[in-house]
Amino acid sequence: MIRTQLARWKHKLFQKPFIKDKRFPAYWIQQTFKNEAVFLVQIGSNDGKTGDPFYELMQRNPEWKALLVEPIPYFFKKLQVNYPDRSRFTLENVAINEGERLPFYWVDPKAKAALPDLAYWAEQLGSFDKNHIIRELGIEIEPFIVSQELEGLSLPTLLERNNISQIDILHIDAEGYDWTILSQLDLAIFQPKFILFEYHHLSKNDLQFAAQFLESHYQIFDVGIDLLAVHSEIKVRTAMSKQMKTFAL
Repeated sequence: MIRTQLARWKHKLFQKPFIKDKRFPAYWIQQTFKNEAVFLVQIGSNDGKTGDPFYELMQRNPEWKALLVEPIPYFFKKLQVNYPDRSRFTLENVAINEGERLPFYWVDPKAKAALPDLAYWAEQLGSFDKNHIIRELGIEIEPFIVSQELEGLSLPTLLERNNISQIDILHIDAEGYDWTILSQLDLAIFQPKFILFEYHHLSKNDLQFAAQFLESHYQIFDVGIDLLAVHSEIKVRTAMSKQMKTFAL
């Protein structure tokens, strides 16, 4: 049942014009920043385009810049193609964790041909936990799970290495590792105007920790399988409340 609900939501994400729909974060982000210069940090960029809530925003706003992080080499190559402008986009082929080299697991693209009924979003799954992929896709996917030991950086190290002094938007899509990464954000130094992260795979405890971590500075909205934290300085929060569900544990 959970896998079916996830599939339905991902199907919506792949088809929606994010920037035109008030139920999605991209609309409000565009309304907030308009012609301002914006810096995005995205952890788990995949190919940077497929079902990505920020791709259209980046295309429409040439003054926006980003640090895009994708650990899976196969998708990192696609990311390089989709974001070729190195004056605007810095790309990192690393995994974000506590700073350790660890095995990282993902689905071999060849699985599509062998498993005709495989969910179309299957190859986007990547995790430090092999069993996470099996839980999402079923035991039949196990022979097609590949792994590689990847460089791991903590979030502070990633930001320091790339001389990041400002984050306007933080996006985390890390298949259950989202709170671990979010917890490394130093709110005394960085307070992004918007933080979008997936909560669908978080434990109840991690979800509670994440909400408590953000509650003093942010209003949190439930946007399907993600949570959108909107800084208290953002004026459109009132209008957003009429279109989006406020998150409650």
